[in-house]
Amino acid sequence: MPRELSALSGLGMPDGTEAIYLALLDRGTATTAELARDTGRTPESATALLDWLRAHGLVLRANVLATAGDSGAGWSAADPDSALRALILKHETELLQIRGSLPRLHEHYRHSRRTDPGDNCVEQLHTWEDIGHRYHQLLRDAHTEILIWDTAPYVVGTGGMEKVALSRGVTFRQLCDPDGLTAEVSAERASISGLQARIHPDLPFRGAIADRSAAVITLDHEPQNAKALFVRSSPLLDGLVMLFETSWSRATPIGGDPTGLNEEERKVMTLLAAGMKDEAIARQLGITTRTVRRRVQHLLTALQARSRFHAGVEATRRGWV
Repeated sequence: MPRELSALSGLGMPDGTEAIYLALLDRGTATTAELARDTGRTPESATALLDWLRAHGLVLRANVLATAGDSGAGWSAADPDSALRALILKHETELLQIRGSLPRLHEHYRHSRRTDPGDNCVEQLHTWEDIGHRYHQLLRDAHTEILIWDTAPYVVGTGGMEKVALSRGVTFRQLCDPDGLTAEVSAERASISGLQARIHPDLPFRGAIADRSAAVITLDHEPQNAKALFVRSSPLLDGLVMLFETSWSRATPIGGDPTGLNEEERKVMTLLAAGMKDEAIARQLGITTRTVRRRVQHLLTALQARSRFHAGVEATRRGWV
């Protein structure tokens, strides 16, 4: 591997991603099948790595209408000078946030070592009965809002405790992993009054937070896992709430058009993600430059983007282009 790319693993790239990215940089444009052949991988493996690169703004589909898993789909590389800078900045920001949280985490560690169990903000749960008991406690005691991370296997039909909480005026916001999410489950979630559901592809665990004062989270999202944590008010719980809100802001609603864009805005977004300037977009679409700038500003707001480049990366990550 070239020395300039050997350090990219520090950016969290999956094994083999650098080879795919380098091959695409050399080719300029290539199909999944060609990249798989160049790197000695199966088309399925190459597709997974390309999906990761696309989600992080490093590659673009040459044909935005190509279907997922199509080995004949064309790909092109994003400018590494911009794309990699954005990825590096993201990791630098995350590391700074982690560094800033160390004093609070240390305080949590210190308090968890106290002998008085009343000072312990985390309780380990070891059986499904314990997990169910604590979850029902959250639903029973909630007054305003329940925040939920949910993953497969999904269950159709709102449970009794959830219905009781909804009848009291408690609102639910639910993040769903797309894997295993059927049309039937999606339709049910979209139809429940008092429940908002969104799709996010990177949920770390299953869990729920009640009124931002207590939470139950599993130690992963494997369905057979019967170990979880019950978390009381603490900096750790504050961090879980922050994690949920960040994921929620980047998730797409279940039902309807997840982009919320009209036809003209979708075209502007596609051309913007391709790196075209306002004047070129206006000529391409036969509209005024002023109209393009209004559309771009609306897109920046919708995507919570700080710049045009950030908007293109975020739109690509969400699958809008």
